[in-house]
Amino acid sequence: MLALALGAWLPALARAGAPGPEEPPPGLARSTGTESPSSAPADPSLPPPAPERGRPDVAPLPPAPVLDPSARWLDGDDASEYWTLYVELDSGHRISQRFLLTNAGPGEHTAVAVGHLTEPGRPPFRYENGRREGSWTASPDRLFFDIAASHLDLHRPRGELRITKDEIEIRLFFDFPERGGVAVPRDRLPPSYAIDVLAIASPTEGTILAPWMTTPLATRGRTWLAHTWMSRDEAELVDRRIDVYGSGAQGHFYGLQLVRGQGFERAWYVLRDRRGRALDGGGNPPASWQETWPAGGPRGSYPIPSLVRFSDLTRSGRIHLGSEWLRYDPLDVIPQPFQWFFRRKSRPQEVWADARIEVTVAPAPETPSLPQSGESESPTNSKRETEDEAAHRSVTGVASITFLNPSSGR
Repeated sequence: MLALALGAWLPALARAGAPGPEEPPPGLARSTGTESPSSAPADPSLPPPAPERGRPDVAPLPPAPVLDPSARWLDGDDASEYWTLYVELDSGHRISQRFLLTNAGPGEHTAVAVGHLTEPGRPPFRYENGRREGSWTASPDRLFFDIAASHLDLHRPRGELRITKDEIEIRLFFDFPERGGVAVPRDRLPPSYAIDVLAIASPTEGTILAPWMTTPLATRGRTWLAHTWMSRDEAELVDRRIDVYGSGAQGHFYGLQLVRGQGFERAWYVLRDRRGRALDGGGNPPASWQETWPAGGPRGSYPIPSLVRFSDLTRSGRIHLGSEWLRYDPLDVIPQPFQWFFRRKSRPQEVWADARIEVTVAPAPETPSLPQSGESESPTNSKRETEDEAAHRSVTGVASITFLNPSSGR
């Protein structure tokens, strides 16, 4: 969607800057060949971590894989990749941010950054930057991007989102450990499409300064980060994508659903406790999602379900979609005549809405207990929980619904 829509940023936006590496590797290789030390593969000789003291019900887990967050520099006229960040701050502010590298449109490796800052009671404030290849900067290890006044640093163990425009400043740092992410299984995705979920509710701190503020506001919160890349036009692979981000006293959640036509639907999710551990100690199995629509069925060209039910072998749950707080057309940032050209291929729309996520876990001896709000994680409290209390989790969050084209049915 944004890969197609934003790839034709006008050359007039270009500014002098250092070009990226000259010899990008071909295809969808997950290794760039210029990896930083932090992205080296795990040492198989290392023993798994010992069980947590005082928690005999938590079985030791093998080390999580180390995902490579660096740019893939894909070949192909329609190849693109993007990093999506959702930041939820204790001050009540929300930030949705995307950094895109695309070969769509004129030239290759065009870079675009688009973000929205939302404060309760105010309309979302949008900011953006775009540069053609040679007019923006990437670090040699492809983990730092400087697109005019928009900057993303993916060096571990601490990532950074930095926006330094005249009208807005955002300086946020988020925890970014080597083993904090998880790759979406290939069987959950269409061909030529890959997603790494690099951070789930990572602790975040920093400052924001919006146009209506007189001084920077110090704040804390949580960051979700996903890296998506594809060798084909995204609108050919997916009609609609839903990302769900949830966090609360009972754990953290990330969910994904991809739909293409009436014959392709894939879904998957991750549920973790407050320390980032998988809830049941197992893998992240595929999920089946079923949608419920408001009375009268889907409405409008970009219909949003009111409820999504999901289930797998051990868990079931609901995602209630509430009020919208952001809806926009990514093509609005493209000037004519380029906008007219791209609307011939795609008419995208992106919607962000509140969400409530409820998950029920089938009781199992190895299932670690999540403490109730206000309780500490002690063996005594864990044993004191009833089976029903330990099985049900409820968190609040948001859902991002990305339409690549209008749909009357989904």
